[in-house]
Amino acid sequence: MRVNKAVIGVSDQPARAKTAHSFGGLVPVVAFMLFISACARGQEFVDEYSDVKPTPASFTICYGYGCASQSQVKMSPAGWQQVKDAFGPTPKSAVTERAAIARAIALIEKKVGAATGTDIDKAGASLFAENAFQQDCIDETANTTTYLRMLERDNLLQFHTIGEAAWRGQFIDRWPHNTAVVVEKGSGSSYVVDSWFYANGVAPEILPLAKWKAGWSPPKVTS
Repeated sequence: MRVNKAVIGVSDQPARAKTAHSFGGLVPVVAFMLFISACARGQEFVDEYSDVKPTPASFTICYGYGCASQSQVKMSPAGWQQVKDAFGPTPKSAVTERAAIARAIALIEKKVGAATGTDIDKAGASLFAENAFQQDCIDETANTTTYLRMLERDNLLQFHTIGEAAWRGQFIDRWPHNTAVVVEKGSGSSYVVDSWFYANGVAPEILPLAKWKAGWSPPKVTS
């Protein structure tokens, strides 16, 4: 696994992480196997690849399908403050906090994307990675879980805890797919935080787990 380092500076105009990637030879086959295995194992991959104790000063993100590549990222205090501002005014309910979570995740993705090259990540994921920085459902799930942990460690989540990654699809009924999850403290209800449906920097879908499990997808997007 290749690990790069990227810095999100105070100016929020960091240098893009540079990595040499090849898509010739056996790489498409490897990408295919990663794609198949990754989107069928959910929490197991999250446990292996998501950052367990991330901080804005040092956290790791995945890309390249099944966390084939990783970048270590550093966000400036000013950049993290902008993420915290996504929670202002302070949410007064679980509903408004979920909206704040969506805004914060989108902002983190934009900052991380500019620093690592994942800003070219497209919505969804084709069978084979179209570029070295494309993300499949496991990359997205691991990264979103990492970002949620950063928010939680900074006491920004008052109405939710982080749940285990959810999984749906058995190949025979629909394509396997995974997502990060938050659990509402008061009701115990689970909600997916799914960034995979959209391109880098677009707010993730946050909706009830049961609805997502039933096969929900936004218009014109299937999984």
